[in-house]
Amino acid sequence: MSFVSPNQRSSRIFQILIFAIGIHILFIWLLISGLAQKATAFITQPMNAQLIEEIKHIPKPEIPKPKIIQKVYVAKTEIQPPPTVSAVQATIAPPPETAPPAPPSAPVAPIVSTAKIDMSGGCQRPQYPEASRIEGEQGSVIVGFLIGMDGRIKDNKILSSSGFRRLDIAARDALELCKFQPGTENGKPIESWAKIKYVWRLN
Repeated sequence: MSFVSPNQRSSRIFQILIFAIGIHILFIWLLISGLAQKATAFITQPMNAQLIEEIKHIPKPEIPKPKIIQKVYVAKTEIQPPPTVSAVQATIAPPPETAPPAPPSAPVAPIVSTAKIDMSGGCQRPQYPEASRIEGEQGSVIVGFLIGMDGRIKDNKILSSSGFRRLDIAARDALELCKFQPGTENGKPIESWAKIKYVWRLN
């Protein structure tokens, strides 16, 4: 047994009917709009294709090619100016030759003489040392003497040894007793060295 009233049942059926009608209207509208779009695409397709074909067949403008101008080579002519001739030619005379200056006079070397033994004084011969005679010592010795302006000995030294000290000292002591003549420079007495060589030899 149904407890729904007849008014409520009829209103519900009416709502269902309206809903079904709305769905059919929406379906029809979608169908119509889809067909309309397809029809529009179909109508516009040939036009677009024709426009594209027309665009494709548009001829390209011809670009004029540049003209090639041949170069003509012309030989250059060089013009040399004529040489200028001076109206007046100056002559330069060489300067007069002058005699070269005389070289400076060289200094005159002084005349120098060294000190010498005064043989008039009787220079004694050195005595042979007895020890050197026993040992058989022999040799030559050179003794140097510094002679003052007065002819006296101021210093002495052994310039070359005989190889034996006893012989060197004996020769120096003996020759130191001799008299000397001083050295001179341009005739004036000067202080200078005198060299004396003495040979020790056993007979």
